[in-house]
Amino acid sequence: MQNPDLTGKVVVITGASSGFGRGAALRFAEAGAAVVLAARRGEVLRDLARECAGQAFAVPTDVSKRADVERLMQAALLRFGRVDVWINNAGVGALGHFERIPLDDHMQVICTDLMGTVCGSHVAYCYFLEQGSGIVINIASGSARTAFRTTARTWPRSMASWVSARR
Repeated sequence: MQNPDLTGKVVVITGASSGFGRGAALRFAEAGAAVVLAARRGEVLRDLARECAGQAFAVPTDVSKRADVERLMQAALLRFGRVDVWINNAGVGALGHFERIPLDDHMQVICTDLMGTVCGSHVAYCYFLEQGSGIVINIASGSARTAFRTTARTWPRSMASWVSARR
């Protein structure tokens, strides 16, 4: 399958430092898009920006913090003048038996995976309404469909997506 020509498009990707986010960044850059890379690990992002070649910009961001997400949008607009696609991909996990994982760890999963997606979607959607166009993509796990006693890694994010998909 041939990549579409995305020259002139600007794509923001949270959770870009590894996994799906990293792969998406490389593919979007390969297709000609300017990519704004967001994750907590700044050095990894800067390495990825160099690997993307072309117009790639790293913005260390903690999506569980509203101010960071707003700063991410502002940085993208200052650098490229627009945003066309916003991908909420950031996620963390808490591994182990549910009852043995500290409650603060569960709360961090919810703050990052669920509220980070809500915040990113809100910031992007408000901007897209003003701009008159734009696409928000929320990446989520399908783990909500299967219970795992030994992991609480993805349930808040995947359950939120599963519930919204059922409506």
